[in-house]
Amino acid sequence: MEEVEKYALRWRGRRLGPYSKEEIDRKLDEHELGMGHEISYQDKWMTLQEFFAALQAAEPKQSTMPMHADPGGSMPPSAKAPLGQPKARQVISLPVTSTAPRPSPSLNLPALAQTKGKANPARRRLIYAFLAIALGFLGVHNYYARNWLTGLLQFLLSIATFLLGFGIIAPWLWAWVEALVVRRDGHGLEMI
Repeated sequence: MEEVEKYALRWRGRRLGPYSKEEIDRKLDEHELGMGHEISYQDKWMTLQEFFAALQAAEPKQSTMPMHADPGGSMPPSAKAPLGQPKARQVISLPVTSTAPRPSPSLNLPALAQTKGKANPARRRLIYAFLAIALGFLGVHNYYARNWLTGLLQFLLSIATFLLGFGIIAPWLWAWVEALVVRRDGHGLEMI
C-alpha cells in the first residue's frame, strides 16, 4: 500500500495533526480549518494558502477546465472528476494587510487643528482669562473656549445662587480658578 504524506498544522502556536492532504481538504470544506492555518511543508511553516499555491505551481498543467461546480450537468462526463479524487481547489491570492491597530484620528489633536485651518483657530489664553475675570459668573469664558456645557452650568448656577439670595460670588470664584488652571479648550487644543 502507498504511504500517504502527512503534514503538521498549527494555529496560534498550537500544533495539530498530522493530516494527509485529503484530510486537510475535507477539514477546509467543513470549515474546521481556515486558509490562515500554518502547515509544515519542506521544513518551513507557511499558511495553507501558500501551501496550496506551491502545490498548484508544482503540478503540471492538465487542462483549462473551469473550477466551478456544474449544477446543470452540461459538462461531459469525461470532464468531471472521477469519484474518490479530491475536487480541484481554487487558490485566491489576497493582499497582506497589517493587523496593527491604526491610531484614531480623533486622538491626533495637532492634526485636528491643522486640518480645520482657519475655521478652528487656537483660542488665546489671555482673552480667556480676561473673560473669566470680567464675566466669569455668566460662563462667557467657557463659551469662548468651546466648553459649552460648563458655560451653561456656570450660567445656571449664577441664576440659582442669585435667586436664592447668595449673589454671584460662588460662580465667579469658580471662573477665577478656571482662569488660572485651564490650559486647553473644549476640543483639547492648547490655548496660545
